[in-house]
Order: sequence, then structure tokens, then C-alpha cells
Amino acid sequence: MDGYNRKQELETLVELCRELVRLGVKPGLSDARPALSVRTELSHRKVWVEVDALRGAFVWRRDDHERHPLDDPAGAAARLAEYMKRRDEAGPGEQS
Repeated sequence: MDGYNRKQELETLVELCRELVRLGVKPGLSDARPALSVRTELSHRKVWVEVDALRGAFVWRRDDHERHPLDDPAGAAARLAEYMKRRDEAGPGEQS
């Protein structure tokens, strides 16, 4: 992924954003950095998703090193939606 630039990161995040919307997840594109904020409801906590160009992956939950290949935005969206569902069902302050 050498030479992966900000424009490519944004385009990749927009693809992920489209897939998340199809699944009923509410993404928001950051204007301060190439990243998406993702949540299932406006009152729920956000998860930040970024592009790790060196590893060719979407990244979230950095503490657990949760990643998914950049060339599969639909798969990444499905994994994120499932993670968000489990997290929201677990309740505030809990992780699944």
C-alpha cells in the first residue's frame, strides 16, 4: 500500500460508509482526519474507524487490534455492525 494518500483513504472510508448505511449503522466522516465515527443510535458511544495503509486494513478498537482488509468494505461493515450490536446489548461501559 505504498503511496496510499489522504484522498485514497477518504475514498476508501466513503466506500465503507456506504456499506454501513446499508446495514442501518450511522457513520460520520471526520473533517479533521481521515476517519469514520460509527454508532447505531445518536445517543450511543462512537467507534472510530481509520485506514491503516501499511497493513492494508480498516482499524477499530486499537486495544484489540481489530482489523479488516481494505479491499472488502462490505465485510468490514458487517463486522463493525455485529461488533456494535454486541457492544450496545452489553450496555454502557462494557465491552464484548
